[in-house]
Amino acid sequence: MDHLEDYQDLRVLVVEDDRDSRLLTVALLEEIGVGRIKQAADGAEGLRVLRGFQADMVFCDMVMAPMDGLRFIRHVRTDTESANPYLPIILVTANADRGSVRAARDAGVNLLMAKPVTLEGLRKRIDMALNERREFIMNKSYVGPDRRRVDVPIAGRRDRRKD
Repeated sequence: MDHLEDYQDLRVLVVEDDRDSRLLTVALLEEIGVGRIKQAADGAEGLRVLRGFQADMVFCDMVMAPMDGLRFIRHVRTDTESANPYLPIILVTANADRGSVRAARDAGVNLLMAKPVTLEGLRKRIDMALNERREFIMNKSYVGPDRRRVDVPIAGRRDRRKD
């Protein structure tokens, strides 16, 4: 697969408060041929950028101030003024412990990526976000891609997915 051709029409927003980390991610995206890249220094700025930039996906840091990545994701997913609640969001974090993963999943993230960001890691997440789309769930307690990646029946319980 020739990624330079595949990614040339891709529009990506990078939301990261650490300038060096943000510039590294941007440089790696440019290296793999992403055509249009915008940057934001925190979640609030990211939301402002999305109002005027039709992104195909977002790479967002988890720990930022004043608006962190989880609040950013919830705004994208649930705000009535959101430009695209279905936007693929890849959360980048140095904290890939079970609690952080669960919090990201419950906020509505599509994919998680552990720091440090690498060229191959970016390619893999972009390909997964574009090619492995999951059904989108919207209800009172959750908005985002289906959190269940495998269909495992629960003994003695009716199939909740069909309800």
